[in-house]
Parts: sequence; C-alpha cells; structure tokens
Amino acid sequence: MDLQFFIALNAMTISALIIAVMFIYRPRDQANWFAANITWIGVNAFVLAVGLLALEFAPAVAGTLVALVFLPLVAAPVVLFNQSQRATLRGKPRLAAFFARSASLLHPTLANRVNAQIAAALAGDDASNARALRDLAVTAPEEYRPLVKAQLAVQQRDWPEVLAVAGGAGPAATALKPLEIRALGETGRTDAMVRSYMAARGGLVGAPAVLSRLFVLAFGGRPRGIVALLDRQLSGMDEDTKTFWIAVSYLNSRQDTAPGQRALTVLAAQSTNTKIRLAAQRQLDAFAVAPVRPISPAADVVLDQVEQQIVQEALAPKTSSFAVPVTLTLIALNLAAFAVEIYYGGATDSDTLISLGALWPPNVLEDGEWWRLLTATFLHFGQLHLISNMFVLWVLGRLLEPMIGAARMIFIYFVGGIGSSAFVLWLMSNSQADYGMLVGASGAIFALLGAEAAIVLRSWWSDRESFDTRRLTTLAVMLGLQMAIDLSVPNVSFAAHASGFFAGILAFFIVPVRSAKSAASQPNTGAHP
Repeated sequence: MDLQFFIALNAMTISALIIAVMFIYRPRDQANWFAANITWIGVNAFVLAVGLLALEFAPAVAGTLVALVFLPLVAAPVVLFNQSQRATLRGKPRLAAFFARSASLLHPTLANRVNAQIAAALAGDDASNARALRDLAVTAPEEYRPLVKAQLAVQQRDWPEVLAVAGGAGPAATALKPLEIRALGETGRTDAMVRSYMAARGGLVGAPAVLSRLFVLAFGGRPRGIVALLDRQLSGMDEDTKTFWIAVSYLNSRQDTAPGQRALTVLAAQSTNTKIRLAAQRQLDAFAVAPVRPISPAADVVLDQVEQQIVQEALAPKTSSFAVPVTLTLIALNLAAFAVEIYYGGATDSDTLISLGALWPPNVLEDGEWWRLLTATFLHFGQLHLISNMFVLWVLGRLLEPMIGAARMIFIYFVGGIGSSAFVLWLMSNSQADYGMLVGASGAIFALLGAEAAIVLRSWWSDRESFDTRRLTTLAVMLGLQMAIDLSVPNVSFAAHASGFFAGILAFFIVPVRSAKSAASQPNTGAHP
C-alpha cells in the first residue's frame, strides 16, 4: 500500500463524513443554515478537491498535499474549538477565550469569530464582562446580537431580559437555549423550564446539552442527578461551583431543603470566589421570598426520567488509558503476530502469511485447517494495514470496553472475526467471490462497530431524542476509515467487513448492554454563577 495514497484517502474520507454529518444534523427551521455554514462546508470540500487533483496529477506527494490542507483548516480548528468548550465547562474562561480565538484564526467563519468575541468578553470579572458585552452588542452581526444581549443579561442577573431576547430561530438559537432554560428556572417557572427543555432537547448537543441538563436538574430539585452530572460531564468544575449547584438542587427539591440552605450559607460567607459568594446569597434571598416553587405532576415525571438517564450513564466506569485490558491485549497480540511475520519473511509475502495462518481456501476446505478462520484475523498485509486497524481498535475499544465489559468485548470481537472469515470462505467455496488470501482484524473490528451502531440506535429508540452526535460521528468516521482501507490495502475484503458488522450487531443483541450518551461541540454558553 502506498503511504501517500493512504493518507490522502483517509483525510478525504473524514472531510466527506464531516459534510455528511452536517447535513444530517442541520436544523430544519433555520432558513439561513447553509449560508452560515458555507465556509466549513467549503473547507472540507476543498480538502476533497485537493485530494482528487493530487491523486490524479501528483500521486507521489498526494498525501503530503492533502495533509497540508487538512491539518490546519480542518483538524486544528476542531481540536481548538473542543478545547474551548471543555475550558468553558471547567470554569476557565480565559483558557476558553484563548482556544476560541485560536480556532477563529484558523477557521474565521462568522460564527467562530462571534464565539471568540463572546468568550473574550466573558474572560474577566463581572464589571469588565458587562462593559465588553455592551460594546459587542453594538458591533456584533444582527443575527448574533440576541446571544450577546442574553449573556449581558446573565451577567446582570436580569432573567426577564434573558427571556425577552431568547427564543426563536437563527444561528444563535442553540447557544441561547441553556440561557433561556436557566432564566426560567431562576424565575421559578419550573413547568415552563421543563417544557422548554423537552421541546429543544432533540437538537441540543455538546455544551448546550450538558448545561441545559444542569439547569433543569438544579432548578427542578434533583440532587442525585446533579451529583452524577458533576461527577462525569462537568467533573472539571471547581469544588465551590459544584457545591453551589448541588445546594441549588436541594433548595428546589421540595423535600429536605436544609442541606441546600446550609451549603449556600457557608458559600456566601466563606467562598474565595466572589461570583460564588454573591450567587449563593442571591439564591438564599430568593428562597426566603418564595421557598416553595410549584411543579406539575407531568413535569415531575420528566425530571425523574432525566435524572434516571443521567444516573445510569454515570454507572459506566471512567475510562483511562489503561482501563481497557482486553483492547490492550488484542493490540499486543496483533503486534506480536506482525513481528512474527517480519521475522519469518515479511508482512507482504504471501507464502509467509499462508504459512503463519492466513485464510487460504484450499488449506481450509481440502486440508481441514479450520483454525485459519481465527489466525487470519491476527495477521496483516504490511505496516499501514496494521497501524490503521490498530488505531480503529484503540478508539473503539476505549469507547466500548468500559461500557460492555471485558467478557462481552471478547465475545463480540471473536464472533465478528471468526464469523466474517467463515462468511468470506463460504462465498469463495460457492463461487460467489474469487479465491484469494484473506488477512486482517477488520472483520472483528467491524463487529465492534456493529455493536456501537446497535447501542446508538437502541439509545435513540428508547427516548426518541436526536442521535448521540459524538458517538454517531465517531462511528461514521471509523466506518469511513475502514472503507478507505478497503480501497488502499490488498487482501482485505468488503464482504468480511460487512459480515463482521452484522455479526457484531447480532452479538450485541445476544449480550445486550446499557446505552450511554455524551456530547459533541456547540457554541460556548457558560455554566457558572
């Protein structure tokens, strides 16, 4: 396999998938969506165009040319934007502003520029933030002014003003939604808050989804859900901020509010964070005026469901680099097998591969060497074939193994590997496919992709929310990369991939696992008092 071709094809595949996912998730009620996203669509289309031209006219340097376009225009802005989001959720506005500004320099769309300006305006104290937001409200593009005005109203704790400018369609609608939900909660309109969340939750992903959950659970009085959310998706928050939101949830629990009152009293008196001290005192003052906030039975049921979903998601163990022993073991076995290939004659030598256990139909059908159905899945045709498969295995393993467990991971992997080998052998023996040598872990990896697809689909089917964007995007990218391998590596089989994928779905339903959701990137909104 040619390295330049491999790099070009995979970068082009990612850009094509980005465009596809954008169109899948485009808001149906946003008339100017295409105009607002034309630059990002154009950048990825440009990667595809450069790749096609380079492969046609300069194949010897095609990968280098595509990488020179893809890395600064696509990969770097995505990484920087995600880092900005993470910093926002962790309560580090200056760091968030730095990453947002860096992303806007590499990808200067209108949305990115406004996002960077808002992040910079929120990086100081309350007084400086308010001044910066007032200035920005005058200079910002008209379609983004509601977001700037809402942020200014949040700084001034003017919740009726937040509600006055929030709502409606437009490019800032998603970023405005958490602010609207919080304003409804702060003003005691719990039922309206729940209705607003339920109406919008299908389109909320990334930071807006996380923050909307935080506000709904806090002002809906669900301490257990708040603790679970802070333990996972908002674990980077400082301890005083975490204590504040837990206390708010107790204060609105309509049961034992004493823990919330005590915690807020301590924060109001002792917190070293000025914003937390003031926010805690405001909550205590509001509680003194209206200690009980009514809520309808229907809203209570919804809050119970949201809390239960978040608590279930928090049950999945946290993943570290070494918390996936099955994945690491499988990668080690594949690397060891590759070392044996090199030692005995080379990873692209057919005789060597057959002697080590590649799937060669005559050996199986005539000599009864059925063990090749398994051993072929640990052999690879060249180093790039190995590297690409191990990369996908690592990404999927870290995602799946903590969720489904070691035993299920092994079961799905080997069912996919052996099942895909058997299916390809059946096709060859029935003259439905040409005889050929088959090697690679792709069938087993596609089984993991199938299990991941089943989890995403089952999660969507259970609550009819929008697909989990991060998981779906990861799935699409992995599928695309594996398809790219089909086109660039000899001795791999599309039939093996497809059969492995469906074997993984079947294995998943034999040993089902609970679903889990997470989020992808959206504009910053801020979660701090």
